[in-house]
Amino acid sequence: MLSIVQSTDLDYSQQQQQQSCVLNKRLYFHTKGDEIPLFPEGVWQVTQGLVQLSANYEDGEQVLFGWAAAGAWFGTQESATLDYQAIALSPVYLRWLRLDEIESSMRLSQLLLPPLVKRMRQAELLLIINGRRHTVERLKGLLALLRDELGESLPNNQTRIGYKFTHQQLASAIGTTRVTVSRMMAQFQAKGYMTLDRHRHLILDDRYFGDIGN
Repeated sequence: MLSIVQSTDLDYSQQQQQQSCVLNKRLYFHTKGDEIPLFPEGVWQVTQGLVQLSANYEDGEQVLFGWAAAGAWFGTQESATLDYQAIALSPVYLRWLRLDEIESSMRLSQLLLPPLVKRMRQAELLLIINGRRHTVERLKGLLALLRDELGESLPNNQTRIGYKFTHQQLASAIGTTRVTVSRMMAQFQAKGYMTLDRHRHLILDDRYFGDIGN
């Protein structure tokens, strides 16, 4: 479902107001599971929520490119040849930015550059993770990446991942089956490597899920 709200309807902090060049533009709302339309004339900037970015190849294979959280942007400009797809993983508020606006505003261009660099690094790490031979190591690497990108630090060397991911989504990201991921996640929980909070968000033990490069 797509709807439009005025940006003044949301409770933004003063810091966010100062950083945003286009705060007075309309915000577009998508519910969880929506496919977000992509247009060559501009890009979407995420103001709240999480969007999964992937591409479909001609043989039907889908490849995960990463996620866009608050402050990040995405659009068809990121790939000239692939069938790019953006799916809302939570309720999402988006702001539409035209390319001519970006090109004519130095400040806006500067604000969009750091999220782009971050996403390029994210895609690189996903390639590293999927290059691992053993499925369990790929899953550990993916969970570590989600922790670093979306996690909230907790006491006792723990991190909560603030968004829910299905076992099928995790499996698709590392090229395995949902059954395999479900079995390994159950093993992680049995060994105390992870738990679930009352909202069923993952809480990882950072002592087990180390650096992504390890």
